[in-house]
Amino acid sequence: MTDKNKISSFFGSSTLQILLIFWAFLQIAPVLWQIISSFKTTPEIIRDLFAFPKSLYLGNYDFAKFSEMGVEIGAYFRNSLLITLFTLAVLITISYLAAYVIAKFRFKGKNIVLFILILLVGVPIHSLIVPLYYLIAKMGLLNRYLGLILPYAAYFCPFSILILQSFFRQFPDELIEASKIDGCNNFKAFIKVVLPISLGAISTVFIINFIQIWNEFLLGYIIMKNNNSRTLPVGIIAYQGDYVVQWGPLYGMLVIAIIPTIIIYLIFHRNLIKGVTAGAIKG
Repeated sequence: MTDKNKISSFFGSSTLQILLIFWAFLQIAPVLWQIISSFKTTPEIIRDLFAFPKSLYLGNYDFAKFSEMGVEIGAYFRNSLLITLFTLAVLITISYLAAYVIAKFRFKGKNIVLFILILLVGVPIHSLIVPLYYLIAKMGLLNRYLGLILPYAAYFCPFSILILQSFFRQFPDELIEASKIDGCNNFKAFIKVVLPISLGAISTVFIINFIQIWNEFLLGYIIMKNNNSRTLPVGIIAYQGDYVVQWGPLYGMLVIAIIPTIIIYLIFHRNLIKGVTAGAIKG
């Protein structure tokens, strides 16, 4: 490599790193600002939005004070957690099985199924709100967990199937055939061979959908009307009144809301990177 090429490569790499650092700063700065603001009183926030707190004020994390104001943050957190976990259980089970069948079995209309899945990924959830609300109301599922679990699982299923089937297309058929020679049928080969190896891809689907379902607001706002049935994103707007906004407690609740997603990402981020790239390179 000539000196000119080395210099060009160096500057190209440095420029990319600077852009990535700048992008990371843009993503992290609002979160840090939100955390800092959660330790300030509402008058402090109004007086100087970007100033550091003079002292750490912990009243914004006082759950008893929340309850006195009619904000049941414990119930909101529990609702969000249960809805998210049950939705993921249904979603991953259906997506995993469907993706494996699409990737490893031949059947008529396979390409049509894939085409429909791609179309469904592009359908905005806002276009489904009215018919979905009437359907859930007619089924008697308003203010019930199933009223959110079923729509969430159905809406995020196409994307999850496409991610997983991309992984399964690169899965070595030789491993499955070898297990059958050892006496496994299709089901045993699926459980004993395919499932353990595909945990990285499952983790990818898990973390992506966890973040989306945990932070989903629109359906939760429409379906969960009772105070004790609300999810955490919906409960947060209780601090946004018509004339007064309790900024301090609002920031405190926002920090509480992002903690689970940060924990999930820190635990599974390595598997997320591996799972996303697994279907991109053919081995």
